[in-house]
Amino acid sequence: MIRPFVSSDVEALARVYRNAVRTIAPQAYTAEQVSAWALFPDDLEEFRIRMGRGVTLVAEEAGHIVAFGQLEPDDHLDFLYCCGDASRKGVGSAIYRALETHAMAKGVKEIHTDASRISRPFFEKHGYFLVEIEHVIRFDVEFERFRMTKKIRANQALQHNDPSCHESCLRTPRASRGRG
Repeated sequence: MIRPFVSSDVEALARVYRNAVRTIAPQAYTAEQVSAWALFPDDLEEFRIRMGRGVTLVAEEAGHIVAFGQLEPDDHLDFLYCCGDASRKGVGSAIYRALETHAMAKGVKEIHTDASRISRPFFEKHGYFLVEIEHVIRFDVEFERFRMTKKIRANQALQHNDPSCHESCLRTPRASRGRG
């Protein structure tokens, strides 16, 4: 089930974030990079504030949050993380589709993201193209990231009466079908 983030989700989102980084990132990053990357949600109050911005969606399976994603602002995909057990089972794709639907409903014509080495193929599969390779410093460690963008058409947006993107934007097929 995909639903909007609520403040009480913050600890579960921090666990998903750390789990994703620690179990998936070692495929493409050094131990030093993984350790630095996993530090981000340590300040739970700051993380709660950050997750409360824009549109943040969470995916639950059997009552546990297994993934989350965020648009902030409406044309920038800021987060998309799945815990290791939920990876490559369609959960990330389901959240992504719901966020893209929201962006289209808001009239966004292009979505941008800063992808990792791990997420770049996911975004390419979803129609993004590389704009620029960047090197950024996080917690005193250098990371390579990929600025990517995707053009979307407003006429792909769901037609509904509420332009603020109500619950119909969150309805997606069951996340367990497909991959990504």
